[in-house]
Amino acid sequence: MPTSKYRHLPSYQNYNQQKKYSQFNQMPVVTLKTVTTLPMVVASEEPKTEIQVEKSNKQQFRFVLLTLMITAGISLWLMQDSVTAYYQQTYHQNSILLKLKQQTWWQKGAQIGMMLNDSVIRLNQEIATVSHDIITAFNKHYVYAHRDKVRLQQQANLAEQQRQQTLQKTARENSIKTAFTLSSNDVVFFAGDSLMQAVAPHVQKWLSDGYGIKTINLSKQSTGLTYSSFFNWPQTIERTLNNNPHIKIMVMFLGPNDPWDVPDPQNGTRFISFASAQWEGMYRSRIKTIMDTARQHQVTVLWLTPPDMRRNKLNEQMVYLRKLTTDEVSKNHGYIMDTRTMLGSNGGKFNDTVTEADGKKIKTRSPDGIHFTVSGQKIIARNIFNRFNLPPQSVKNDTSNGH
Repeated sequence: MPTSKYRHLPSYQNYNQQKKYSQFNQMPVVTLKTVTTLPMVVASEEPKTEIQVEKSNKQQFRFVLLTLMITAGISLWLMQDSVTAYYQQTYHQNSILLKLKQQTWWQKGAQIGMMLNDSVIRLNQEIATVSHDIITAFNKHYVYAHRDKVRLQQQANLAEQQRQQTLQKTARENSIKTAFTLSSNDVVFFAGDSLMQAVAPHVQKWLSDGYGIKTINLSKQSTGLTYSSFFNWPQTIERTLNNNPHIKIMVMFLGPNDPWDVPDPQNGTRFISFASAQWEGMYRSRIKTIMDTARQHQVTVLWLTPPDMRRNKLNEQMVYLRKLTTDEVSKNHGYIMDTRTMLGSNGGKFNDTVTEADGKKIKTRSPDGIHFTVSGQKIIARNIFNRFNLPPQSVKNDTSNGH
């Protein structure tokens, strides 16, 4: 039998033999010159893998859906009040959740939700506080140099001073507002010399006609605090306050009749020189007596200081009296009204006109350089009137006429 050239195996050349082993006709033959790789037939498992993946995806989807539903339910249970309120505000009708309000387990959810919300708020506040403390401590000890710390401390001190000043100003304004508040049962008392005689009637008319507030005007020409034998203002004021318990505010206007030497109470044969230490002590004591009497009767005192005068000597005397009176009245919790600016004085110099916003000049002083024109009287009267905190107006008045 013939054999293969290389393998020494029988060579199946016979047709019948070839037909018998026809399944090997396509099998490649390995020779030394040619290497042919035989493909391995492996059973495929792909259909099985697709089934498992599909099953796994469905399970994951069901799990996620169930988790979302449970989370949504718990959230709705805890935040039921917010959901109900939102529904009512949006659709203007009651939510279906209100039907569950009767159920104890549903009410419990609202309570737990409120507790959780409060806890979150407190936690956020604590976190903010701790964060602020940490930042402040870090800035204080590590960030800023010594000069920066000094500068920051100075800024903090300045800010605190400004805050205190603002508080004091607000308290003072409230105190003034209360002190000058008038009701229909209150009475306003006017006292002074000829300057007050000209001013008081305008204020009296406005208070009476517009608000039904009663007034008393005892102003008297040629009077002051120096010659008490001629007219004793401390005694007059005490008697008036005792007889009129409804007096709420007293307005004083004195000065031009006071700069004189006065008799010595201890020795009538000699006089005490104006502006001497003894004279000033006497004058201050009389102001203090008036202020003490007013305080005992819970009466607010508004004391007007005299304006600049035309004559230089009298003007210098008024400068001294203004300073003295302002100091003593302020020390005894009274209120000062300076009449100089409102009458047109500028820098301590006498001026008999005032210029309005439209540029118009209004004459405010009479030819003697002491008293006022009618326009000047009304300007001062309006400033007094505007200081009052009045009740609702009952009758129309003419306070808008400033001249």
